[in-house]
Amino acid sequence: MTTFLGRHDEADDHIITLIGHGADVRVVRAGTDKRSVLGGFAEALALPVWFGHNWDALVDALRELANDDARRIELVWDHTHELRERSPETFAIVVDILEQVADERDDLGLTVIDR
Repeated sequence: MTTFLGRHDEADDHIITLIGHGADVRVVRAGTDKRSVLGGFAEALALPVWFGHNWDALVDALRELANDDARRIELVWDHTHELRERSPETFAIVVDILEQVADERDDLGLTVIDR
């Protein structure tokens, strides 16, 4: 299940709640175009060197995303407003990818914050 929060929602409180529930919270800043989106995921999630900075590689990397202590991973894609406004197609592709991978994994939650 994906949680969508708007710019007037209490996004920071949501993140604090996720941490309080013991989740491994990973925050990724959205970027403004495809290149910066993929770079943001690579940097924030410390994706492996084989990450090819394309949509298929993002799917593969997210499928393999893990942590050392087997806690639930909560992926927070933050500051999406500018991307959604500038490049709605890129925004929609990323949401589709994130939801696809989250649906495949029992240990991955997803929050999209539009601020």
